[in-house]
Amino acid sequence: MSEEENITEEQLTEENVQPVIDELPTTNYQPQTSTMEVHKHPHHVTHKKKWFEYLLEFFMLFLAVFLGFVAENWREHIVERNREKQYMQSLVKDLALDTLELSKGKKFRLQKIAALDSTINILGVQNTSLVTLMVYNLSREFYGSRSFFQNSGTLDQLKNSGGLRLINNRKIVDSIEAYDQQVRRMAKRDDYEGEAFVYNSRLGQKLFDARSVIKTLQSSNNIKAMPDSSIIIKLNLAYLDEYLNNLMNYEFLIKNNLGVFETNKKTASNLIQLIKKEYHLE
Repeated sequence: MSEEENITEEQLTEENVQPVIDELPTTNYQPQTSTMEVHKHPHHVTHKKKWFEYLLEFFMLFLAVFLGFVAENWREHIVERNREKQYMQSLVKDLALDTLELSKGKKFRLQKIAALDSTINILGVQNTSLVTLMVYNLSREFYGSRSFFQNSGTLDQLKNSGGLRLINNRKIVDSIEAYDQQVRRMAKRDDYEGEAFVYNSRLGQKLFDARSVIKTLQSSNNIKAMPDSSIIIKLNLAYLDEYLNNLMNYEFLIKNNLGVFETNKKTASNLIQLIKKEYHLE
């Protein structure tokens, strides 16, 4: 290489390079980061709720609780209405049995009253100590007593379990309570009638002469098949007036009870119709 070329090369490297570098434009490069917007989700832990969001959540919670309460009340209402109807169906059956029993009790007392009337009419004009067998047979026709036993299974359940509150119709509740009170009063009358029967039976044992009665019983195995006029029974006249007074008192009690039986039967029948109409029972 020539000397000039060496000089030129040296000049470029040592003298001329620095000014060239100095003349180059300089830039201040600063790395920049773009600002990013962060949107917070409503359920984010740092999210600050607005007042209407609190109100909406409260309303939704209240609505859920309220609807649950309504649904539970409606379910309980349906269950109670079904129980109420079942109770009424069972009560109607009990009342029907009561009316049947009351009818039998009425028939029993009518037969007693007829026998008592005949006996009182005969003995009321009795002047001697001898009577026909008919009087003795009549005394056997009003023998015995028949008390009314209420079919109270359903009613007892309604009273003991508070089931009466299930009945919405107040008229039905009042009718049930009135009927129950009438039956309880009738039970007291049955007791008085039974006591009168026992006393009458004891007087009859004193009135009719035991030896003539025994003789009659021994003469035939079937007294009712024998003619009344063919057999004579002896009376102890000392007990006749007391016996007659007791018969009249006994008949009075039976007639009163007969009226109570009829009233209770009517009350039970009306209650059956009322329940069937209210609950659409056949």
